[in-house]
Amino acid sequence: MARRRRLEPPTSDALAHIRAAAASDPDGREPFPVLRPPPIAQVAQDSVAAQRREIDTLRAEAARNQAAADRLERAESAGMLVVDVALDQIDPDYLTRDRLLRSEEDDAGRALRQSIQAHGQRTPIEVVDLGPERPGAYGLISGCRRLVAIRRLLAETGDARWATVRALVRGRTTLGQAFLSMVEENEVREGLSYFERGRVCMLAAQQGAFGSVDAAIEALFAAGSPAKRSKIRSFTLLAEEIGDMLTRPEMLGERLGLRVAQAIRSGKGGALRRHLEAYAGSHCGAAEEQAALSRFLNGAADGQGAAPPDDAAQPPEERVLADGGRIVCRARRNGLRIDLTGVALSAAAREAVLDALAAAVNRAHAD
Repeated sequence: MARRRRLEPPTSDALAHIRAAAASDPDGREPFPVLRPPPIAQVAQDSVAAQRREIDTLRAEAARNQAAADRLERAESAGMLVVDVALDQIDPDYLTRDRLLRSEEDDAGRALRQSIQAHGQRTPIEVVDLGPERPGAYGLISGCRRLVAIRRLLAETGDARWATVRALVRGRTTLGQAFLSMVEENEVREGLSYFERGRVCMLAAQQGAFGSVDAAIEALFAAGSPAKRSKIRSFTLLAEEIGDMLTRPEMLGERLGLRVAQAIRSGKGGALRRHLEAYAGSHCGAAEEQAALSRFLNGAADGQGAAPPDDAAQPPEERVLADGGRIVCRARRNGLRIDLTGVALSAAAREAVLDALAAAVNRAHAD
């Protein structure tokens, strides 16, 4: 067997000799090439560099994705994310609406429906997630007219495009904050009438969103002037006393409404209700309704309409509920007025209460 020779690196003298020979080569050939790494080492080096570049790219992409996820989470928690919500997931009775909606379609409602049908829903409605109590359900805060228009389009056309509505989903919020969001949205888009402002303050207090009507006025219309809040307070009194007897109260002018509120303050609420009952079969429109109110006020100024306030002579009866709510019953000349405050009831619960009340009245009348 041949004996292997052991290779040893050249000495310094040998290297110097090689360099000198290359420099003095008479044929002008290239000097000895500089030693380079073997090909396998170069491949390994390039592979490591490529892996590092790929890792850096993946890290940058992961950082961008995380930033986008954070922005999405912040937008969702702030209620800034527009999503498509099925119509049957939305409870339109979550709040008592501030704007009075009529069963018949007016020109504005018809124009809104035609616009949505032609151009789609441009402005989202606003809903609140009802949370673990009602999974997958949302309560309507603002956009009632848009919701009604889209529901009507679905009923008329059967087009699946109208099976969902675009909505801003707000996180869990208090009832007072929900009322405030609804009022602010309507005030910005199209100002409410004074009657609608007073009515929503009355209802917000009755449902327990605020401790009193005055607290509701101060919270819902904090940006308004003191004079504006004073007028709203007067119309709140009007809504409490005769709101159930008016067919088009939102058409009531500011000046006439303030005069009616002043008459109620002076103890003429009972006489005013009797006067409206006498005209109940004739004043079906806003003009006739306002004419009836003016006739009463003019008669009261002449001393003819100032009938004794029989309602004030009988103190109201009150019951306190277990959760802090109140039931107040006031005797009227031809019936009773019952106010339930401090309790928010669903549509099903309200039907159950009305059925129980009707059954109780029928039993009492039979006895």
